[in-house]
Amino acid sequence: MSNPKLLLIDGNNMSHRVFWTHQELQYKGRYTGVLFGFFKQLIYLRKKFPDHYMIIAWDRGYARRKIESQAGVAAGIIPSAYKEQRETARAEADPKKLEELESLNTQMDQLRYEALPLIRCTQAIIDGTEADDIIYSYCQYAHKWGGQAIVVSSDKDFYQVLGIGPEISVHDAMKDELWTAERVRMEFAFDPGLWVDFGALQGDKGDNIWGVDGWGPKTAGDYVRQYGNIESILAGIREKPKKSKKEQQLLDSIQRINLAFSLKKMDEVPHVPMPRCGHKEPKPLLDKFLELGFISLVKEVNLLT
Repeated sequence: MSNPKLLLIDGNNMSHRVFWTHQELQYKGRYTGVLFGFFKQLIYLRKKFPDHYMIIAWDRGYARRKIESQAGVAAGIIPSAYKEQRETARAEADPKKLEELESLNTQMDQLRYEALPLIRCTQAIIDGTEADDIIYSYCQYAHKWGGQAIVVSSDKDFYQVLGIGPEISVHDAMKDELWTAERVRMEFAFDPGLWVDFGALQGDKGDNIWGVDGWGPKTAGDYVRQYGNIESILAGIREKPKKSKKEQQLLDSIQRINLAFSLKKMDEVPHVPMPRCGHKEPKPLLDKFLELGFISLVKEVNLLT
């Protein structure tokens, strides 16, 4: 495939976003908000990017990061493993939260296995691999093939893909914002190639990645802008005859930061599904929309098939 135009959708991110927007939507006693919101977003994206192959990537575990972070716990480098707090919170959630989670997961399964096979798109799911890594891999392939890639996600971790090349961009569909490498340089005053360093220094509570104690985005940004990557920051601090408390905290946290960098950095997956987005018959999707009560979307069936 030469000069492809890829629209790379973070399926988990989009599902969670639309769930909270349409959480109460039901039809005949069945929750349908995730399905409705997801299809509404796909229609919007198809209109906005009509010439792009639509690829929807899904999480299916995080094998490498789990192994590395559990080893970090065993070595006493970090107190808990990657995404462990998220899983604990789910287990301890109140009945209402558990009901919401079950509704979300049920609708995501319906999306993946019943509804999305009816439209013109490719779904990418790889055991032990996160959607981030799948999307990162497609971005690398688009760059090598002389094509373009637009990543659709509100997750700022994807700013690291902007360092691949100028043909890569990130679109936040919920805010209708487009991020490019140049925009990151203007707003953060450093290159997107340093985004992983920036993220590793401050850590990520959402994914349970442990950064330097006391370092938030301001401190991390200041040092990245002054020195560059983590290696350069460490070299610069070591040369100082007198170090601040935060600087000494960084020097005492080198193993933790190296692990955080590895957990933050996306992987290139050796084999991802080739885009196959041939046209589909519109009637099955029309029937599905009617079954779900999506009357307002019926007129857009041909756009998705």
